[in-house]
Amino acid sequence: MHLPLLAATDVVAVGVTVVATLVVVALLAAVASLLRAVRELRHQADYLRREAGELLDELGATVREAGLEVERVERMVGPGPSVGQGRGPDGAGARGPGRRSPAQSGPRPDRQEPGRQERNRQERGKQERGKRGQGLARPVEHAV
Repeated sequence: MHLPLLAATDVVAVGVTVVATLVVVALLAAVASLLRAVRELRHQADYLRREAGELLDELGATVREAGLEVERVERMVGPGPSVGQGRGPDGAGARGPGRRSPAQSGPRPDRQEPGRQERNRQERGKQERGKRGQGLARPVEHAV
């Protein structure tokens, strides 16, 4: 029995075929590994989205609660000086203790008719919400 000898080109062709097959198998294994990693990342992103939603809901409730608490304290104490008024060196308002600015002329808030303080507070809140919304061209969206 006599085995035919392979030509050098045949040996090279067989070698290239074996190497190419090994490369394809390695690439398939890498793709499978990447697909597992992508599935895990997707699972983690869903988990983070759920957690963030819960935390944002909790944060919103806390902010609303804090706002109600601030309103309650303002009703008890009365409104403080505005940001533009500043403070003097002794900690009193820039115009001195007990002095009111021209913008504050008119009846004192504690001497106003009942219900007027609440209407003024609501009006200030509307103005502040309007100012906050002016700077945004469109609402911020979170992409996940």
